[in-house]
Formats: sequence, C-alpha cells, structure tokens
Amino acid sequence: MPVQGSISVTTDNVEEVLSLPAPERLTQGLKKVFSKLLEPGQNIRFLREYTTAIERRLKRDPSFAGQGLDDFGKACVSAGVVMTVAGFVSRAQSPTVHFREYQLAQQNALASLYHICVGCDSTERITVAEQILNGGVTARLMPILDHDNWDLRSLSACILITLAADTAYVGCLNIATRGEIAVCLCCVNHPTKMLGAVDINEFHAPLAHQQHVLRGVGDFLKPHPPHAVRPRLELLKAKPEVLDYLFDCATMPGLPGYPLSAANAAASDVLAKLVEWPPHLVPGVSTPMDSALKAREWKALSQCLTIVTSREEWMEKIVEVWMNMVEQTHQDIKAMFEEHLEGPPLDEAVESVCQHRGTIRVSALRIIINLTHAAESCGISNADIESFLHIAYTASRKVPSREECQTRDDHLMFVERGAAHGESILGPIALTRLLVVLAQRKALNGIQGLQEPPNGLSSSTCLNHVQHITNPDVIRRFLLIALERVKANTSVGRDRATKGQYESALPAFTTSAELAAALVAFDTYTQGQYSNEIVGARKELVIALGNASEMALRQKVYLMALSFAYGAVSAAETIPAGEGLDPSIIEKNKRRILQAEEGTRSVYEGSRAS
Repeated sequence: MPVQGSISVTTDNVEEVLSLPAPERLTQGLKKVFSKLLEPGQNIRFLREYTTAIERRLKRDPSFAGQGLDDFGKACVSAGVVMTVAGFVSRAQSPTVHFREYQLAQQNALASLYHICVGCDSTERITVAEQILNGGVTARLMPILDHDNWDLRSLSACILITLAADTAYVGCLNIATRGEIAVCLCCVNHPTKMLGAVDINEFHAPLAHQQHVLRGVGDFLKPHPPHAVRPRLELLKAKPEVLDYLFDCATMPGLPGYPLSAANAAASDVLAKLVEWPPHLVPGVSTPMDSALKAREWKALSQCLTIVTSREEWMEKIVEVWMNMVEQTHQDIKAMFEEHLEGPPLDEAVESVCQHRGTIRVSALRIIINLTHAAESCGISNADIESFLHIAYTASRKVPSREECQTRDDHLMFVERGAAHGESILGPIALTRLLVVLAQRKALNGIQGLQEPPNGLSSSTCLNHVQHITNPDVIRRFLLIALERVKANTSVGRDRATKGQYESALPAFTTSAELAAALVAFDTYTQGQYSNEIVGARKELVIALGNASEMALRQKVYLMALSFAYGAVSAAETIPAGEGLDPSIIEKNKRRILQAEEGTRSVYEGSRAS
C-alpha cells in the first residue's frame, strides 16, 4: 500500500522528497527516486539533481567513519541504494551531448555508495556486505576499475578497498575473484592510467590514492586464516600475473616532487607477505615439528616461491626494486621537494620518504632471504644468487643508532635503515643465506678464479664486486660482525621484554635465531673453514629460540612457543662443550615445551567445550 500523503518525484521537488520524515515516508520516497534513476532515457537534469543531492547528504565528516549511518543513510540502504548504484553505474552509456553530465551523475552514485560503506557500523556493514555479495555488485564494480574516467576508477577502487577491510566480506569471495580484483586494483595504479585524466600539477590526491589502493590489494591477497600458506598458493596459482603487476607498482617512477611514494613501499610489502614464512617457524631452524611442516606449509611455501621465479625476469625485477631506491640520495629527495613541495614541511616530507624507503629495503631483503631456502626447488642459478650479493652486502653495513646520529644525514639513515625496520639484522641474514647456498653447491671458492662474469649476472653488479664480497678475508670479517649483530639484537629483545613489550621483543629474538641458524649452516657447508669466526653462534641460537618461546608463552601463543622451544632443545644437542652453554638453559627450554603443550591442550579442550 502506498504511504499516506506520498508525493510525486520530479526534478523540481528534490529537497522536498529527500526531506520526507524518516523512516517510512523517506524510504518510500527514495524507492521512487531509485526506480526513476534506472529508467532508460531518464532526463539528464533529473539524474544530475538527485544524484548530487543524495551524495551531498550522505557525505559526512571523516570522524564519523564506522560510527553508524544517520537516518538518511539508513533509509537509503532500506530503499535499495546498493543495487540502484550497481545498476546505474554498470549501464552502458550512449554517446550523447550529455555524456560528461551522465558520468558526473555516475560519480555521484558511486560516491554515495562509498559514503554508505565508510559510515556503516559493524551491524550495518553486515547488511550492506550481504546486499553487495548477494546482488553480484562486486562483479559490476570490477570493470569500472579499467574505466577511462579517473574519478570513476578511483571511487570503484575505494568502495572495494573499504569492503576489503572486512575479513568476512573477503572470506566470502573465491580465490579467483580475489586475485582478479587485486590485479584490477594494481592496474588502477599504473602511471599512464593516472595521467590520463589528472593534471600533473594537481597530482596530490591520486598519489595518496595509490598507497590506499595498494593497501587494499594487500587486504584482498591476505590469506584467511591469517598467515596460512595454502590460500596464498591457491591465489598465486589462480592469478600468477598479480606478481607482475605488484612488481610494476613497486618500481613505478615517482613524479616531480614525489621521489618515492608510499605506493612503492605498499607494493613491496605485499610482495614480501605473499612469500613470508608462517610466524611459528624460524627459517633455517629444524625442530621435531619439521615432518608436519614439510608435508604442509613448507611444500606450499616452496611452490609459492617457485611461482615467483617462474615469472619473466623475476631476478631483475627484485634488483630493480632495490636499485630504484638506492640510486636516489637523500639530497636528491630534498632537492625534488624544494622545487615542487606544496604540502607538509620539508623535513617531515623527507623523513616520510625515508620511512617508505625503509619498508622497500626490508621487503626486498625478506624476499631474497626466503628465496634462498628454496633455491634448489625453484631452480635459482648461481648467477641469480651472485646478483643479490651486492644488495645484501650493502644492507649489512653499520646502521647508526639514534644516539650516534651527529648530522641530519645520519638521522635520515637511521630513519631509513634503523628505527623499526631492522635492516641491521636482515642484511646479514640475507648475505649469510646467499653465501650458504653458494657453499652448499661448492661454488663459493671457485668465484675467486673466474675471469669473466657468470652468464646471467645482473647488470647492477660486476665480477669484481662479487669477488670482493666472496673473498675469504672479507667473509671472515663479515662473520665476526654478523655474530655481534646476533648478540646485539638479542639484547634489544631483552630490553623490550624487561619493559613488558613482549610483542615487539618476539621478532627481535626470532631474527637473532634466524641469523644464528644461517651462520651455523654456513659453518656446516664450509666444513669448518670459518669455524673460528662462528664460535658461539650455536649457543646464541639456543638462547634466542628459548627467549622467543618465552615471549610467545607470555602472549599465550602456544603453537609458536612450542615450535621455538623444540628448536632450542634440538639446537642444544649439537653444541660443542667449548661454547659454554649453561645446562640450566636446556632445562628451562624443556619446561617451556611442557608449558606450551599444556597450553595447547587447554585451548583445544576449551574450543571443543564451546
């Protein structure tokens, strides 16, 4: 039955219709409006007036994000705004004299749906997400990501990215769809797409949008449940080209005044997360849980890495990610900002870029490190390994501490390589792991006798550089430094633990263990050639793993605690008496195994009871 006192919907009574009392009469009026918006051949003035007015009413201050819709927003959802927008923006446009005005109406419609998605509280988001999923709205938004109009592309991307923050929504999409959306979002970020509709002097919004889009890509590619390897493998099998697009985004050049945007860092971070190890495992550490790992997670992870190395010019792309960043000095960055900056103060802007550069550095290092563990199964050649040596060597150089910074350049180096990035430990891990692979293949000693660069060596390095890094004297000096980095990093973990910062102490201990394990592996494959420099590494491995287990126990992450404690006990079995490991440490780690097992049982029994 029509609502008593209902009014007709015309171009001349927009405000009257949209000001009807909520909820019944307003909802009824909006239903009429939405129906007329979808009528073929509708008057362009009607489309423009109503879409503009609706978008204006739905737009709210960003502080209201996630706080819940107002009465007008709730009425729009009840009246069917989700399906109306989907139908309106996906309708084919006929070439008319009103073409531009029609696109503006479509922009208003998409902006309205975006405001709805942003404003929803948790309960309303479930309703909206269900309408989007049940109505096939995702499939209608995806083609718009390739639209010629920048604003339509941007708004469609923003809607999908906002939805992606809801894990329940992403979890309802199949692997192929998630991969396809990620690919489409990467394409939105291509510089030629961005330049098509935006004046280069007004590039601030699109550049900020790049970072937002790539974080959304990460949400669509994020495994469910978190850190699981199998979903990542299924996604890469379904859409391996997403790796190519991510590499393109990670290496896309900045525009004048923007030497490196956060988008490069976001893309690099997503790439690294696609091939990351499960958090309960330390790469290179063997535990009694290995048999289960090899049957499940390691097999899946090695296949992920194999897909990476199957992409064309994969090695050069990783090198390019690094070189694009290091070839630009801090002075270059400052000079670019001085010429073009219209935003934040200069010092703040330069530091922001350095933070992004730090993310790029550690992401590239983590990808290289993880590849070394699958070098054989991935078919990685010696030339590929040697091409990465200069990156790891550069990353192993001393990073000034905050207290040691004497100049502005020192401070920027600390922001980029130190601070929260941890390059001082990841650099040595990467270099040691690369040396391990060469030693394992019995190729290390032969490098000094080469007369010509190996076939396939990256143009970013040269034979002299490779021979310098692999010179036995240089390796000895590096190993001593690496062992000191293990101890220093473990000390950082202890300081954090003392302050009750267990979550941040944990990665300090696990990376110390990872470097110590790499040093032990290098000692094994070089058959004692460098044993004097590595004395103490096995002891440090046990200590770091034990501390990591304790941090996990204090956070009640029992699988992680169990894995680390098992690793510590296993590592202790091969320690020479001369390293002086306190027997009480071994007993403490055995108790941690019992605590973790008890905790695991409690969690399991609790889940069964519920």
